Amino acid sequence: MQKMPTHFSILSVLLLTASCAKGQEPHYAGVQSMNIWYNPSLKIDKIVRAHIAFRSVKYPNIISYSSKALSFEVPLVNKKETDYENSYFFSFALGICADNASSNYMNASTAMLSLSYALPLSNGGTYLALGFQCNYSFNRVGNGYISSFPDQFDKTGALYSARTKDPLESGYNRGYFTPGAGVSVFHHEEQKQWYIGASVRNFTRPYTEWTYSVRLPSNFGIQAGYTFPISNSTEISGYGNFTWQTNMNEHVIGARYVRHFGDSTNNAFSLGVGYRFGNALVPQAGIQIGRSKLLYYYELAVSKFPSANYHRKTSEISFTQEF
Repeated sequence: MQKMPTHFSILSVLLLTASCAKGQEPHYAGVQSMNIWYNPSLKIDKIVRAHIAFRSVKYPNIISYSSKALSFEVPLVNKKETDYENSYFFSFALGICADNASSNYMNASTAMLSLSYALPLSNGGTYLALGFQCNYSFNRVGNGYISSFPDQFDKTGALYSARTKDPLESGYNRGYFTPGAGVSVFHHEEQKQWYIGASVRNFTRPYTEWTYSVRLPSNFGIQAGYTFPISNSTEISGYGNFTWQTNMNEHVIGARYVRHFGDSTNNAFSLGVGYRFGNALVPQAGIQIGRSKLLYYYELAVSKFPSANYHRKTSEISFTQEF
């Protein structure tokens, strides 16, 4: 308890750095694997981790685009701590994501750097965390004239986001900073893990196109997840990621079943399903070998938006490596 003033002093210093913190707007089916992008405080373990995601979206005979993301998570724990499992820790993450459309119609990218601090609330593995994020984005869409896409086409995708940021589709590359911060409470132990967090991004509302007439609206989010064992070799997890932003709300929920091979906790396969509200049902399958995990997602469109009138093929691959 003697360290509590020091811990809260650190939290206060982090809070004062919010003016230089930056956020981002990823568009992926594997939101649970992308938590650190949505909320920088959601580093819920002390594992060094690299994550790669590739997403392909195709509207045959209309347009296609791909999204790529790469991130690294590095926790920093005081080596003098005698109770490693229940010690405070810092964590920083860095990453880059990019969206590119056919015929060079869209080129958007984001570079991210985040810092978080997790404070133990008990000796049972429960933490309170606060995080901030620094991000710089480029956005270029269009060829100097308005396209013929219908209103709200690709509503929850990277294409719609890029066109919203530059409704004139000027074809000019525009760079901008955006701020973001997050807070969370999480619990991490071998038998049970859960987390709940809240985040805000883009609260400085930067201008996103060359005429300085369009500003990026603030984005508010809630993230939650729960994992529990149902036997010595199986576990079930559920998760949700909910974001609210003017004309760009996106809510995703999902569940996953994991079966471990024999007595090994590091080798397993998983099956699951996710649902993006009003947009897609997302079956998923994965395999883990040692510290490597591979997940595959395929989206079945159930959209109420105009893009539902066009056949859409969307798939995603996610690879995670722990060190």
